Amino acid sequence: MGMYSAIIIIDIFVLCITAADAMTNRLLDKPVKNKVLVLCIVMGLSALGEYVGYMTNGTPAAFIPLHKFAKGVEFSCAPMLGVIAATAYGNLQKPKIPIAVFLMHAAFECAAVPFHLVFSVDAQNMYHRQGLYFIYVIAFIVSVAFIFICIARTGKEYQTGVDGVLIMTMILISTGIVIQFIYRDITIDFLCIIIANYLIYTRYYRMILQVDALTHLLNRRCYENNIGNIGSRAVILNFDVNKFKQVNDVYGHHVGDICLKNVADTLRSVYGRYGSCYRIGGDEFCVILNSQLDDVDELNKNFADAIAKLRQEDTRMPNVALGYAYYDAAASHVQQAIEEADSMMYKNKKQMS
Repeated sequence: MGMYSAIIIIDIFVLCITAADAMTNRLLDKPVKNKVLVLCIVMGLSALGEYVGYMTNGTPAAFIPLHKFAKGVEFSCAPMLGVIAATAYGNLQKPKIPIAVFLMHAAFECAAVPFHLVFSVDAQNMYHRQGLYFIYVIAFIVSVAFIFICIARTGKEYQTGVDGVLIMTMILISTGIVIQFIYRDITIDFLCIIIANYLIYTRYYRMILQVDALTHLLNRRCYENNIGNIGSRAVILNFDVNKFKQVNDVYGHHVGDICLKNVADTLRSVYGRYGSCYRIGGDEFCVILNSQLDDVDELNKNFADAIAKLRQEDTRMPNVALGYAYYDAAASHVQQAIEEADSMMYKNKKQMS
């Protein structure tokens, strides 16, 4: 019991650190801060529910109501963690649906307590799993899978994908859950979940540091760090939005921002699967292709066609000049390829004027 009490104290400290960091983090907007705070609170309630249930198991009958209440809190709150985390760290297009589903599950768990459907506490104040316990298990597993999918989708948007940190974090969560189910006396599931939450949180704002706030493309710092480590062969493509200052002056910066987002979305759509997309200046972009190098002309045509379609839909949308160059580490320096791409881009820019 002393070991479990120590684990719970560590849990609470980690949750407090996570919440305090989020609330003082200037990179996060207020809605995200509030969601992280709610997540930490619900996570703390879940862990405390399990702890109180464990500590009251087998105690005098006077503690039976507390025991039932604690387990009810745990079973109601724990499956909610995934959907709350997904709203904080993930990309939920229709958040109301999963939130409603898990709220219904929480209501079911609360209603099931007096009827001993999911668990029961006998006259000796001993906890027992009942026939519908599998519903809680399924809800919890779905919750964990749900957050993984949502975070992976967000990573794709921010060009980080599913990296080793995310994979190992999910392994950590899974390990804690498996150990809990196999060895019921080893209660480290919420310790693993709470540590994993902090890792996911730090990964999230590290991801924000790497991207441009407006376009969600990788930023100039990432470009400068990555340009010297692009491998032995690549294609460097530079892009410049034509007459962008005129768009801002005539239509306003709001329209200018929309144009930049359209360009960024098109770059990500056309080139994102084969390389990295960057915003390196106000209206300047770069793509470093690591694969499909022989298909660069076809990709460029797809990009030009997509921009032309956008211009047909909105006459305020400017054209985009591009230039590219092949880089081979055995034959040239990367700076030479950058200059060749720039030269082609400016030549195309003059032809469009």
